[in-house]
Amino acid sequence: MSFVRGSGVIAAAAALLAGCVALEIGGANGPDPAIVEKLHDEVPTYDDAQLAAKSDYIRAGSVEAYLCRKSLLTNLTDDEVVTVLRQKAHDAGANGLTDVSCGPGPVSEFGGCMASIACSATIVKIVDSSSTAK
Repeated sequence: MSFVRGSGVIAAAAALLAGCVALEIGGANGPDPAIVEKLHDEVPTYDDAQLAAKSDYIRAGSVEAYLCRKSLLTNLTDDEVVTVLRQKAHDAGANGLTDVSCGPGPVSEFGGCMASIACSATIVKIVDSSSTAK
């Protein structure tokens, strides 16, 4: 019986080691840097002073997003979540963000979400005065 227990322990250890080898290290599934840069250029973040200098803009709504850290080997940043906000704003036809705020997001140990970052922002649509003057 001792041999059976020893075999079970060895099999369990082998399974754990195989699982460790299969873990992704780094951000293989991370966003394409070119897309992140394009979104940053097309949907920049404005503060109140920058918006005050704009002659024609509207606050078109709000967006929220959160990302989960599903592994101890990954690290999340506010910038990654703000990129999701930029994508949502772009999809909604907006061309800017303002009032961006981030903080801890929801967690679910059962769902594999060990920690998360949640961000929200107001989306803005800025009308280029040179295109409306024609």
